[in-house]
Amino acid sequence: MDEREMLEKIADSAQDLTVPKHLQPDQVRRQLKRRPYKTGKHYRMIAAAACLCLCFGIGLFVSQNDVRKMSGSLVQDGESSNAQEQKDRISAAKKQDTNLSILENDEAGAETGEDSEAVSMQQKVSVKKLGKMYTLASDYGAVYDAVKEASAWQMKQEKEAMTDGAARDDADYANNIHYDENVQSPLRSDLQKEGSNSSQSADKEDFSTTNLQVDGIDESDVVKTDGNFIYVAQENQIQTLDVSSAVPYAAGTIRPDMDEDTDRICEMYVADKLLTIIVQTEKTSLQQKEEEQKAADVRYIDTKPVTKIITYDLSDPKNPVLKDTAVQDGWYQTSRKVGGRLYLFTNQSMGITDDMLREDAVSDDRLKQWLPSVNGSVVPSDCIYLQKGGSYGLLMAAIDLTDHSRILDKKLLIHQYTNLYVSSTSVYLYLNDYVNEASRTRIARFALEADGTIRAVAAKTVKGNITDTFAIHEKGGYLLVLTSVTSADPWENRVYVLDENMQTAGKLTGLAKGEQIYAARFAGDIGYFVTYRNTDPLFSVDFSDPKNPQIIGELKVTGFSEYLHFWSDDKLLGIGYETDPDSGETVGVKLSMFDISDPLKVKEEAKLVLQGVDDCEGMYDYKSVLVSEKKNLIAFTTKTYAEKYQEDYRVFSYKDGKFISRIERTLANGTCADRKYWRSVYVGDMLYLVSEKKMIAFAMNDDWKEIGKLVYGWIEQGKIQPAFAECE
Repeated sequence: MDEREMLEKIADSAQDLTVPKHLQPDQVRRQLKRRPYKTGKHYRMIAAAACLCLCFGIGLFVSQNDVRKMSGSLVQDGESSNAQEQKDRISAAKKQDTNLSILENDEAGAETGEDSEAVSMQQKVSVKKLGKMYTLASDYGAVYDAVKEASAWQMKQEKEAMTDGAARDDADYANNIHYDENVQSPLRSDLQKEGSNSSQSADKEDFSTTNLQVDGIDESDVVKTDGNFIYVAQENQIQTLDVSSAVPYAAGTIRPDMDEDTDRICEMYVADKLLTIIVQTEKTSLQQKEEEQKAADVRYIDTKPVTKIITYDLSDPKNPVLKDTAVQDGWYQTSRKVGGRLYLFTNQSMGITDDMLREDAVSDDRLKQWLPSVNGSVVPSDCIYLQKGGSYGLLMAAIDLTDHSRILDKKLLIHQYTNLYVSSTSVYLYLNDYVNEASRTRIARFALEADGTIRAVAAKTVKGNITDTFAIHEKGGYLLVLTSVTSADPWENRVYVLDENMQTAGKLTGLAKGEQIYAARFAGDIGYFVTYRNTDPLFSVDFSDPKNPQIIGELKVTGFSEYLHFWSDDKLLGIGYETDPDSGETVGVKLSMFDISDPLKVKEEAKLVLQGVDDCEGMYDYKSVLVSEKKNLIAFTTKTYAEKYQEDYRVFSYKDGKFISRIERTLANGTCADRKYWRSVYVGDMLYLVSEKKMIAFAMNDDWKEIGKLVYGWIEQGKIQPAFAECE
């Protein structure tokens, strides 16, 4: 056995050990992306974090080595008996058409005829085992045992991390959207009558939609429009803005039932004359602690996160009618709307109190105390999948939007932190892992059936980490995955093509050594991805033959793109940073327009560098970018941190191979940065910049002139309060 094989064996033997979320490289990278940096410093920080994770993983391996020895030659025995296990499973499946247990086909594993036969037999049933990611619970007792063990281990690790000054931030994990405590309602409008010259002459379908990861799969957001009204999510209400006439005005508010002061609106959907609001709430209760001796009545305050789905009928938008409500335990993570179904994903800690004994915990009257529910019903044990070391629960449910009482299906995954990608047919959960010098991504596929069933299918482990939201994409039954292997020396990048059963159909390795993937996008048979060191290679990948993907083009330019967006069939927009090719120092935010008419010979047709600008929100929040070739506009906000903080709204057109500045409007100048979000929306020939506090209107057909703004107040104890202080 050579050194490489030995390292692989060590990595495999320790792959079930879990690195705390705050030390995982993708989480460190996410935090780094949220603050301005110079490139050289950026790489030093990531390197330091990677070293910390490596030391942590080695420490865990050494500390648990004695335990592994007690299992004998566990890994070797598992490998030698794998073929027989496959045959046994197939034989059992032929006798009984029940849940199949199919092992994960790892990167180092061989695909066999038995694998293919087993996979082909599980088309209509969920598997019991999704490789090394999840295993179906046998009963509630098994769930209790797994959660209890993980909770104890997690508590120990967090105490050690606290000592080192590196405590995990549960609030950041549980809640990706942070809101202040201001609540708004309409107050005043200074939109001028001159706006009448820019009234909407376009048809009512001429309006923008939320920027999506997958075409046709709707995503919730804080601002939505139906072409007549713009709906704005505020702390405890939805502000409706009528934009159907020449002069927009605040038409009213929709205030859902919110029981606690801590309740807040997260995001919403507007479609098919329905407004679906996602509300985050917490249930607070006084619980009695059961002491063994029953000597004292010990009580404690318990809080439980709950996500509400509240839907209104918008047949008459000025008089919305409450239609339905659904309730799902956990912190809101994300959601997707596919047709008439809403797929809701929530998270919650799965800790069990020390005094809760196993026999009590699994009793019918105690399950709700530690397991999540949907519409009051606890998730059945045969819908719960366990992951070794998992101490959080990801609950995904399929809700019928025409009748919220119909929960079509639900699955609970006991896991560590995981990302997800949703297509029209599947949910893919992917976990970036880092174990003993080996960066890996574990991916589990759950099929979304026509009747709303969420069916566990298969899992796969690939080398490297997914480092960009758009680096995972489903096409024609295949999953296309781009990873960066930052644990290798030098770094390398990989392309994987996985079939519907998560078997490897094709792959490419050893790409762009010494670099990392920063942005990706797929269209038809071609995928594009950007790597970076001191220059920005844009690669073109041909997936027309899924079993034989090919790199067909490579373009090197200075700087790098963090976000890619198709401008047209033959143009690709890149938003990122310009850097000094020698030092790697950031010069400013950069716009690039790539000519992709010939994927073999991609060209940078134009570029524009915003000198001295430090950040663009669109690079880490794609919903904040509005791109429309039809309206010839590219809109986003930027930030500069030099001598003083400055936030600007920028809109560009693209004509004759050049970016043309249309709007450059300062939104904040100084230290004032109290707004939570900005969204760009167009309706007809009007462009609106919308926040939770105000809306600014621009006439696109009148030289992009700003024609006025609408500022909202807020309601406190039933009284309208003064307008917000302007930060400009």
